[in-house]
Amino acid sequence: MKHSITYSVKQKRWDLLLYGVLALLIITLFIVMYVFIYYSINHSLLHPPYLFLFVLFVLMLVAGIYSTIKFLVITTNEIVSSKHELALKDVIIEHSNEIIILLDNIGKILSINPALTTILNFDKEELIQQPFRAVLYEKSFEDSVRLRDLLLSRFKDVFKGYEAEIVLPCKVQHYAEIKSIAFKLVPIFKDEQLQYILAIGRIIQSDYLTSNYLKSEFAEFILDNNIRIVNMLSYRLTRNLETYIEKKEIIRIQLGLQEAIINAIEHGNLEIDFKTKSLLKKKNGNYWDHVIDRCNKEYLEKRKIKVQYYLSPDHVKYIITDEGKGFEWEHYITTLPDGNLINNYHGVGLTMLQDIFNVSFNEKGNEITMIKYFNKG
Repeated sequence: MKHSITYSVKQKRWDLLLYGVLALLIITLFIVMYVFIYYSINHSLLHPPYLFLFVLFVLMLVAGIYSTIKFLVITTNEIVSSKHELALKDVIIEHSNEIIILLDNIGKILSINPALTTILNFDKEELIQQPFRAVLYEKSFEDSVRLRDLLLSRFKDVFKGYEAEIVLPCKVQHYAEIKSIAFKLVPIFKDEQLQYILAIGRIIQSDYLTSNYLKSEFAEFILDNNIRIVNMLSYRLTRNLETYIEKKEIIRIQLGLQEAIINAIEHGNLEIDFKTKSLLKKKNGNYWDHVIDRCNKEYLEKRKIKVQYYLSPDHVKYIITDEGKGFEWEHYITTLPDGNLINNYHGVGLTMLQDIFNVSFNEKGNEITMIKYFNKG
């Protein structure tokens, strides 16, 4: 959804024109008065041409004064109304239960509301002029290139004038607690230029019934090749795990799911190999936009991703299936002889997944099964 707050350039031009006309009338007033007095003394004012010009000037002056008074009254009312509106908004923001962060046009924090300090225990002074990531759980970004890329892609969407949503882990300052917060990023424009970004966040709360009574669960999702929903889906697939494992491990599972699902989209359905990905990343613009462009190819766009989720008392299992050609997973499932996985994208991704889950593939290599046992760290 594209969103902007702008001031009418056309209205500004009318205002300048009005002031210009008034200035011209004031300047010519003295000249007209001189001419009027001079010709009155010489009894020449009653000549039709002079009388017409004088009447015309008086009418223009009256119209100008009327327009000015009307403009000033309207402007004053708008200013008073705006002040009341801003005061009301300040009250709402100050007392809102949602986190509200005002960012500048490059993503630095300009202001925060009390809800953020209450929820995440930050002092306002330590956040002002800091980048947005200052409120986030830094360890998750150190561990995941994917999450950094996703956050960057969301901000690129905002820079283009579109609202964006993303769920991010945030650490409660001075405590070990981590909260999952869903952020909506809203661009604010003035004169067609991005001025501010409004980040509105709400905590994803645990479900009481789930926490106390859920014993098992199954869900199946069928997805298009939509990179932008992967982040939200990873939180949906892990929202009921807090009863079984700690939050830090849940975040690792979320990162692993994002890695596996994006791999299925990129390397499976869209057939983007490591070389092609490197070339796309070197192109101007957002890498994800180039990936989405590939989704428009007729033989690729209809392909789907299937994600199955099984929650049991002692483990959680995820099965992710793409409609691609598969790959020779045996070559990558263990560390390569030279230990150099950096030059092979599958190797890097699978190493991370193996560190989180018990991983297995089907014979074709287009389906991955990932199991996390709760009694194994």
